[in-house]
Amino acid sequence: MDISQERLNNLVAHPSESLNVELKRWIDPTDPKGIAKIALAAIALRNRNGGYLVIGFDNDTLSPDPNNKPANVRAAFHVDIIQGIISKYVSNPFEIQIGFAERGGQEFPIIAVPEGTTVPVAAKGDLPDPTNKHKFLIRADTVYFRTLNSNGRPSTSAAKASDWRDIVEICFENREADIGRFLRRHLGGENLLRFITNAQEKLAALKPVPTATEHARMVLEAGKKFRDEAIADRQLSARDQELLKCGTWSAALAIDPPLPATDSNHEFLNTIFGSNPQYTGWPVWLDSRPFADERHRPYKKQKAWEALILSTQAGLMSSHVDFLRMDAKGEFYLWRVLQDDMTDKVEPKTQLDPALMVYRVAEVIAVGISFARALGCDETSTLGFCFEWDNLKGRTLSSWANPELYFSKRGKIQDNTVSTCIEVPLTTPLPSIVPYVSQAVADLFSAFDGFVYSERGIEQRVEKLLSRQW
Repeated sequence: MDISQERLNNLVAHPSESLNVELKRWIDPTDPKGIAKIALAAIALRNRNGGYLVIGFDNDTLSPDPNNKPANVRAAFHVDIIQGIISKYVSNPFEIQIGFAERGGQEFPIIAVPEGTTVPVAAKGDLPDPTNKHKFLIRADTVYFRTLNSNGRPSTSAAKASDWRDIVEICFENREADIGRFLRRHLGGENLLRFITNAQEKLAALKPVPTATEHARMVLEAGKKFRDEAIADRQLSARDQELLKCGTWSAALAIDPPLPATDSNHEFLNTIFGSNPQYTGWPVWLDSRPFADERHRPYKKQKAWEALILSTQAGLMSSHVDFLRMDAKGEFYLWRVLQDDMTDKVEPKTQLDPALMVYRVAEVIAVGISFARALGCDETSTLGFCFEWDNLKGRTLSSWANPELYFSKRGKIQDNTVSTCIEVPLTTPLPSIVPYVSQAVADLFSAFDGFVYSERGIEQRVEKLLSRQW
């Protein structure tokens, strides 16, 4: 699991707990209680398929902890010390990584736990509490897990019966990843897509035509209206107005059948934000509740939660423009300004990085699956996704954000808008979303003189995203 400095900086700049991110106050890795907190968090995150333990923050206020900071943070949280804890107390040891990020002149350590567990991870040994001989800080053979089931908030606890479905699914998905890669290699991209298409046609003959994509298209169109209203209600700076004229991409998710919700309450919001795997430093459907600027935080409108984030004043490289809307019926909308137009590496409105767009589409699909599972959808559910790209005309493909990749020169795109819709069964293992990502981006890339992103290339991007290595 490679951890980029940008990812570390975002974890510290905008700390927020989720099922894949845990916050802890300053702890001593040589003290039994500190050892227990690190070991339990590592086990729980590993069983949740990887994530991050961020040290030095109050998980209630999300503010830096002013107390008990070690004199030398890097020495206290040296990788050898933390790895030693993992090796001693984890049943199936794994290699962790340590990173550091600054905030307010202080340095904070982040422990990165890799994904990929194929069997549940348990504690290997007991750790008694030195202050209470009748109490144990760690119990041997206990499986710890990041869950919402203990108190409705993301937390680490011993796995309960209600957690085992998630644990088993994660382990099976990681096992199926190798099988899926084997099949894709031997079937080939076109053959696999043809196989899926034929299977879908045969299934369609046995049941009514699915309406998930039609529903997603409705969510997309309604989302535009709510977005425009939110922008009209916001006092915009000159920089805001300039960025709103740039290229954009949007995504809509509709869960079919719709969930029987009549309103979107705080429990729904906690579930959604808590279940976001946070594959990137600025994840899709970002939890902006901790933001200092209240204008960026979620608000309620017509029984759904919305947020308009115009973070455009901190400098060109760190600018973000997002609008999101989340309805407990299973409807989600996201709109963003293209990163290609908010960087100083290329001239705005001239480029589109294809690998970057593959990452974004894959993230939307993967996070959508996580949302549906967290909301309790059963195996018969289907997810409808619609994607749309605007203000594209005149752009060329360029790997400016991924310079290690090469794409042959293509002519400028003549279409200004490209949209596409797909359906994804909820039973799809996350490593097996590759064909759906390929289907979702095919029309976009084809508009650039018939460009086709190889199935193998998309598979590599999806693998990097799911393992948080990009």
